[in-house]
Amino acid sequence: MNDQQELFQRTYTTETNLLHEIVQKAMGTTKIESMTRINRGQSNEVYFIDLKGESVVLRIAKGYDYDIFAIEQWAMQEVSRRGVPVAAIWAQGSVLERGNVIYYQVQEKLTGEPMDSLLAQGKIGRTRSERLTEQAGELLAALHSVPTVGWGRITTPQHGIYESFEKSIHALQEAAETFDKALAPFSALGVPRFENVWQGVCELQAFAVRDPVLLHYDLTPDHILIDSDDRITGVIDWGAVHSGDPVRDLVRWDYWDSSDCSINWLASTYGQSLKHSPGFEERLKLARIIDALLLLDSSTFHMPDVAQAKHAALVIKTTLP
Repeated sequence: MNDQQELFQRTYTTETNLLHEIVQKAMGTTKIESMTRINRGQSNEVYFIDLKGESVVLRIAKGYDYDIFAIEQWAMQEVSRRGVPVAAIWAQGSVLERGNVIYYQVQEKLTGEPMDSLLAQGKIGRTRSERLTEQAGELLAALHSVPTVGWGRITTPQHGIYESFEKSIHALQEAAETFDKALAPFSALGVPRFENVWQGVCELQAFAVRDPVLLHYDLTPDHILIDSDDRITGVIDWGAVHSGDPVRDLVRWDYWDSSDCSINWLASTYGQSLKHSPGFEERLKLARIIDALLLLDSSTFHMPDVAQAKHAALVIKTTLP
């Protein structure tokens, strides 16, 4: 568990009696045989719950001004129709905790092991990686076939919060002072001020696509489940879905995973088609800079993590045109 995950777990822990109340409301039973918190998330509480006769996953979301699980449900329904394996949703809703609304969702517990665990254990070599790449590329193509409207985080089905790509970029400029404060500690490493970063963003935005699609936006090895037959049994955690350029999902994967044996999205048929699409390299740079700015902001001001903030600052430095 990293520092941000430890901070999240200390800050967000639902009382046990309320968890039991949610399970009773959602599943109609209080016969919980065991409940185990999964320490992987940084945005939701996640629990494995064993009931008599079945196991489920309970997810809890707090601090949102919209029903995040309703958006997840919409996204999961859309991609499921296109062949992407996702968990069945048994129940979802909301309850009050000390006057605050918290959202819950109960899902089936999928089979398979997270890919990051397999990578960490050295169980995925080059041969397995190649087999998985073809599957993953097909799923990514299916996911990106869902059309959306607008740009940025999706808070109502199909619609990003910004009307246009230009407005989403302008939101970064409006936060110039905040980004400057976050970049300043790394100036000795050659990290530029936001003014220079913004110039690079302006140069690259001319290559942006104009037709957004659905993005998982957190498609990393820990969110892909693999079974013993090398089948992808599930893509999980749809809480960050965005509307935007498909290259942003490639960046999110590459940003977090540096393993030599990780899946190379660009080895897939779909990945190759993306690689040869107009302005691909420039779009990739733009997406990498934007994501690094957002991570820098989060790691500096919201869930402090000096190592991640430094990493984000150096990504910006090395990616600028």
